[in-house]
Amino acid sequence: MKKILFALSLFAAINSFAGKTTDPNIGNAIPLTYMAPDHDNQPPFGRTPVHAPSASIDGYTLYLWDECDFTLSIKEEDGEVAYSTFVPATQTAVILPADLSGTYTIEVVRGSQTFVGEIEL
Repeated sequence: MKKILFALSLFAAINSFAGKTTDPNIGNAIPLTYMAPDHDNQPPFGRTPVHAPSASIDGYTLYLWDECDFTLSIKEEDGEVAYSTFVPATQTAVILPADLSGTYTIEVVRGSQTFVGEIEL
């Protein structure tokens, strides 16, 4: 009986810490690449690998799955910020302004970690 209770509690614990899941059926996937920080003023990395958030886009709706709060910036080719917003961990979709059109760089900043990708609107 103890083994069954232990197995059930372990299963419940694993499922409660699973976090958000990605839905590969929403829009087009956006590969995000980790940008290593300038190490002059940064602490050294720990032993845990950096996990990039999952992202996809469908029209002007940007879907982002991450377990942390982050800042989203949409940058033009010259580096000028066209759109920026704070995204809490509980939010998975961001509606981008309809006046954006063309190719943009998407930048997701989570603490000292930065991830970049490219989107076409």
